[in-house]
Amino acid sequence: MEGMLYISGVEPQKRKKDRYNVFVDGEFAAALGAETLVVYGIKAGSEIAEETLAEAVLRDNTQYAFDSALTLLSHKMRTRSELEKRLTDRGIDPGAVDAAMQKLISYGYVDDEAYARSFVESAVLAAKDSPKAVRHKLKQKGLDNRVIDTALEAYDGDVEKQIAAIHLETLKKRYAGDDKQRQKTYAALSRRGFGYDVISSLLSGEDEF
Repeated sequence: MEGMLYISGVEPQKRKKDRYNVFVDGEFAAALGAETLVVYGIKAGSEIAEETLAEAVLRDNTQYAFDSALTLLSHKMRTRSELEKRLTDRGIDPGAVDAAMQKLISYGYVDDEAYARSFVESAVLAAKDSPKAVRHKLKQKGLDNRVIDTALEAYDGDVEKQIAAIHLETLKKRYAGDDKQRQKTYAALSRRGFGYDVISSLLSGEDEF
């Protein structure tokens, strides 16, 4: 029959005992969960329509991606980009990953804007990173500029200056007595991502510099 596939084997995966590798004519075709095998009647020696197998793979992999994402999210918040990478690295079909992401977003489990706001708020409270440094970290997490720009509004000039001042106190001790104290301090603050105006304002108020 045209469009029919012969299931030559169904083998349990070594690392995930609840998932099975399905082979068509001796070649690996898909990884499916036990429930999907039962629902679609997939077993060694049986036949299945090509489109039916494709449907089974998409539905199964979407649920698998969704469940895997929930496990990852139970440990900490993650961006959509981070989750997509982790799931595709596991060999899950990109189409299934995208479908799972849409489901997660609709449930509110994935919210890049909320993630960015929380990340920036934590950075401000920790008084550790400059806006530029935080922007770099958020870009690495796959967030777009619009989301990042909105979140970084929590950094006004005073906040950035206050955080830079904390770094300045540490640098004053590090470079105390150094003939190039001012230059080295300026360079160190610049490397940390603080702006020219903020650094200049801080150093202009330091008599010992």
